[in-house]
Amino acid sequence: MTMKSDIRKLSKKDIKKVAAIASKNFSGLKDIKKAHLWIRCNFLSFPRMQYYVAELKKEVVGYILWSEKGGFRENAVFELEQIAVAEKFRNRGIGKALISKSLSGIKKYLNKRKSKLKIIEVTTRKENPIAIKFYKKNLGAKAECTIKDFLRGDEVVMIARKN
Repeated sequence: MTMKSDIRKLSKKDIKKVAAIASKNFSGLKDIKKAHLWIRCNFLSFPRMQYYVAELKKEVVGYILWSEKGGFRENAVFELEQIAVAEKFRNRGIGKALISKSLSGIKKYLNKRKSKLKIIEVTTRKENPIAIKFYKKNLGAKAECTIKDFLRGDEVVMIARKN
């Protein structure tokens, strides 16, 4: 069942909830204190790092983190660094909404500084065909290479070219 969620920029008051979601979804952030520190550091790195959250009935149920790479270029490269939805809210279209609505926000931000989106990079474990299919469908990303024994094992680097 698809649920309509509100997508908005992360605010300081959301960091604790996002850290809780991150700690349940990413092995490198299982420690809630480290997850909180990671989220807070990235939040303070705006505009290089940009978070958006999905909210249902005033509850944060998911988030996405975009990271700009290589400087503030005219033809920008962003990495979809993290996306996660709380387990009880999965398979309801929230991840898709996070991508589409936050990507619109990224493009508006780039337009204000007279830049455009050139490339989106995303990585995921090679053993995660659901994520690979999700990124292909929702970003138009294609596998470019595999990095052996990276972070969580073999990582597939996917690229979506936007121009």
